[in-house]
Amino acid sequence: MAEKNITIKQKNELGQLDTFYPKTIAAQVIESSTKMFLTDTDKAKYDANTSYTNDTPVVEPIGGIETGDTFTNVAMKDMMDRLLYPYVKPLISGTASVASRVVEKGVSTSVTYVDAVVTKKSDPITKVELYNGATLVEAKTDAVADGGTFRFSQTISLSDTSTLKVKATDAKGTVVEAEVATYTYVYPMYNGTCAAGATLTSADITAMTKHVVEKGNEKFNFTLADNCAVIAYPAAYGDLVAIRDDNGFNNIHNFTKNVVAVTGTDATSQNYNVYVKEPATAADFAFTIEF
Repeated sequence: MAEKNITIKQKNELGQLDTFYPKTIAAQVIESSTKMFLTDTDKAKYDANTSYTNDTPVVEPIGGIETGDTFTNVAMKDMMDRLLYPYVKPLISGTASVASRVVEKGVSTSVTYVDAVVTKKSDPITKVELYNGATLVEAKTDAVADGGTFRFSQTISLSDTSTLKVKATDAKGTVVEAEVATYTYVYPMYNGTCAAGATLTSADITAMTKHVVEKGNEKFNFTLADNCAVIAYPAAYGDLVAIRDDNGFNNIHNFTKNVVAVTGTDATSQNYNVYVKEPATAADFAFTIEF
């Protein structure tokens, strides 16, 4: 409350200003907290500091403001929120009871659980999901808003190449995903020895040392006693370009290639390229195959 000097003019009975008036008296004026009277200059200052207008597109992103954004009467609080609290998508990772591996065709893989680890960022989490490839295995929507670790305990039995992944969706509709494990199914490679001139059968090949590996350059160890080094792998991989010894020399010209039908663990017959070296005697040496 403040004291003000004000002037009061009052008319007499004839409607004329009384000669005893105007009179100046002291009065008290109560200033309202809800009503303010501003000059045009003060109002312009107030408007400029409570909202923001600029039709020039932003040239560099900053905070939550993107390149090309413009502004029309945007409240300063909203401007500060956009600058200081830009949207950030959630984070997700996962682990499984069985880690990524290469598996022989015909061997089953049983995954008993998958854990999804979700970190909430800007918006609450609405859904956490487990997928086997493109197939939804299970979804969780209860008590996921704040993120955390979520266990999917449904057993997944795999018999072919598969990738397990987890996904999380937030309230904005953003979906993030992470691969948990990949199980790559292959027919194995083999290496071993045979007598000179032997005709190799499926049983001969599968009795050799097995290597459950993907297509790629591989190193095989041998000890020969006047017999032949043998290298066998699925014919679908194509021919070799080199078989190198420990000194890096290409010995492929010393090998003869045959194709043998080999029955795998999955009980199917697969053509194998079988490379057989001429007889030799040597201890503890290796050949590296190259595709």
